[in-house]
Amino acid sequence: MTAPRRVVIVGTGIAGITAAETLRSKGFDGIITVYGAEPELPYHRASLSKDLLDADLSPEAVALGDADFWANRRITVVTGTSVVTVRPGHRSVVLDTRDEVSYDALILATGGVARRPHWMWPGVDVLRTRRDAVAIQSAMRHDDRLIIVGGGLIGLELASNAAQAGKSVTLLEATDQILGDSLPAPLADHFADLHRAHGVNLLTQATVTNATPDRVDGNGFDTPSHGHVIVAAGAGPATALARYSEISSRTTGIRTDGNLRTSVRGVYAAGDVAQTPHPITGLPHRCGHWLTARGQGKAVAMTVLADLGFEIEPGVPPIPIARTEQYGVGIQMIGWPQSGDRLEVTGSLDDYDATVRVYDGFQMVGAVGFGDHADCFDLRDELDQSLAPLSIPPARIGLVG
Repeated sequence: MTAPRRVVIVGTGIAGITAAETLRSKGFDGIITVYGAEPELPYHRASLSKDLLDADLSPEAVALGDADFWANRRITVVTGTSVVTVRPGHRSVVLDTRDEVSYDALILATGGVARRPHWMWPGVDVLRTRRDAVAIQSAMRHDDRLIIVGGGLIGLELASNAAQAGKSVTLLEATDQILGDSLPAPLADHFADLHRAHGVNLLTQATVTNATPDRVDGNGFDTPSHGHVIVAAGAGPATALARYSEISSRTTGIRTDGNLRTSVRGVYAAGDVAQTPHPITGLPHRCGHWLTARGQGKAVAMTVLADLGFEIEPGVPPIPIARTEQYGVGIQMIGWPQSGDRLEVTGSLDDYDATVRVYDGFQMVGAVGFGDHADCFDLRDELDQSLAPLSIPPARIGLVG
């Protein structure tokens, strides 16, 4: 009797758990085991920074499914357990319990880790996990003055939530614009104006040199002397397992080909940790948004199935999508709008009810939708069709093992 095939997935975030569900729904009848270091079952991480003051953050409220949900799908989710080594020559992983588990395919969906700059003292809050969110929620409910370091989506969502609740909010951004890795300057300026109109003391080119739980010092700004400090300096990819296991990676991510295969045969990567070929330049790039990670989870499952002999096309990472809502304004970001040099606006930016298509020369590279003016999936399809004639072959990496 032939032993059932096994897919091991490292990471219980949205990329890993979507890969598991897709494998099962597409006909994989073998063993699926998902390992996660956190003690909770998979949960909806994207909701942690949205409406945080009023959110129900109990494990049951944010869970993507209870134990019976996963058992009914014959997906084994092992929490509180880390994979510490990959042994590609043995097609196995070693757990922190010292147990060794074999695999036919291994998906690394290890996600990201909150950046902790050198000037940040112990005890300063960051937001990455449910437990982080619970701690920040408690602080936000009890403190009337907040200092948020970082002008990315998480920092801005926290600022929006706190300002709407009547808190005094100072937001510090080290560069000359917020959302510099997501939007061109004119659109970022509209975001900044929206926050300032709601009372946020938003300061750019603010260099932090020291941050304690209730104070921030630095250059280029003058903050209140005291306030609860939250550092939202972004997240980096969790690549330690790949690097330790000699799977091609950098501090910027795990390198994959155009179908999410890593440099080691039978090993794949998806989600925040995966560094995939950019469809325009072919260069490695990484995206840390929840909707994109979910799409990559589906795509990597399709590639695994194709490589295991299923009559199915390998998956291709989707064009990035990110969504946010601030002060009741829904914003959708598609593709790579930060890389464009020309904007085409339909609707009214001043009223935050517009669609903005972003071009680099004559090539559409991204879009931003404000309000209900456009659907992000329609815009993604439009961008996908725009990119199709380029026909840049996906970069490949040399497989070993």
